[in-house]
Amino acid sequence: MRFTELSNRSLDYIYKLERFVEDYSLDNMNKLLTAINNPEDCLNIIHVAGTNGKGSVCSMINNTLIEAGYKTGMYTSPHMTQFNERIKINNENISDKDVNKLIKRIVTIEKQEGIKLTFFETITVMAFIYFKEQEVDYVVLETGLGGRLDATNTCTPIISVITRIGKDHTAILGKKIKEITMEKAGIIKEGIPVVTSNEGEALEVIRKVCKEKNCELIISEEADLDFEADYQKENAGIAIATLVILGIGEKEILTGVQEAYWPGRFEFVEKNILLDCAHNPDGMKALVKSVSKLDYDKLFVVIGLMKKADVKRISEEIKVLDAQFIVTKPPMKTALQPEKLAEQFHHPSIASSVKEAITLAKEKATKKDLILITGSIFLIGTALKTLK
Repeated sequence: MRFTELSNRSLDYIYKLERFVEDYSLDNMNKLLTAINNPEDCLNIIHVAGTNGKGSVCSMINNTLIEAGYKTGMYTSPHMTQFNERIKINNENISDKDVNKLIKRIVTIEKQEGIKLTFFETITVMAFIYFKEQEVDYVVLETGLGGRLDATNTCTPIISVITRIGKDHTAILGKKIKEITMEKAGIIKEGIPVVTSNEGEALEVIRKVCKEKNCELIISEEADLDFEADYQKENAGIAIATLVILGIGEKEILTGVQEAYWPGRFEFVEKNILLDCAHNPDGMKALVKSVSKLDYDKLFVVIGLMKKADVKRISEEIKVLDAQFIVTKPPMKTALQPEKLAEQFHHPSIASSVKEAITLAKEKATKKDLILITGSIFLIGTALKTLK
């Protein structure tokens, strides 16, 4: 296979890789990483799992480490508007040239070892190799799904972070908080400190695993900082507790955490247009709490979800707001059809595309009204492209 630039052909190869498998295992990951002398073992990794807030916490830690003068790699998913966003060093996306070079290398090793990595495994290996070759000081590494059998869990971090846990991906991770937490707590390694903001039964599971693995457990508190979204105070508290363990100074922490940018999280792209990718019930509940404190005349909500989402519970949370709803769908095969989503609302408007939905909202809203665009991360990514 020949790669020259990040063309449609190259991206097609990446996107055609298997996304989900029936039996999750780290065997292929471990085999390939062993074949290339385990680049992940050379990295100082802050490993971040959880249901809500992972991206924001990663961004805050990453931005602060850069502020403190460290060359910092960050690996997150999914991307918002461009594939290269998933792998960054000092907030600069990996280049097309490096993506192509690394894919070609991974494909060659797969053939030699007689294995085939999944989509996420391939990108994770790409990140490990890239960060090692670029000699970064730290890596902020976000899990993709779960923790225990996530491709990123082939590493041994210097700190494990578990953000707020809620019910999401229940078909894979389990339907109960205890089950989901056990999967997320799978990133906890022997003797490695753990930072979490969780409470109740989730915290009890994490505490139990920490005790079994002789790990120091640090329970973070909300940061006494000003954010437009209340939920970011909890995320900031997690980031600060992690950065304190790393020995980062107070000045760098305050600047880095408060100036961190994570697209599509309570982001005003225009004066009266707000984006937030609240795609599960807990995330939507937190968003509603913050939106309720804003000053506006009327509220127009553009919403679109994936088929696998907990549509009923998410809709129940957002309907707490007194709003006019416009239902649409992200441009994905696995997106929920707007006609199906419309069943959850009282006489909503239906738009066949994100662009059409935004146009309709703009036609209805005045300057004193608020347009909230929320739901799937893929919906928010499309909205960002449309609006910017």
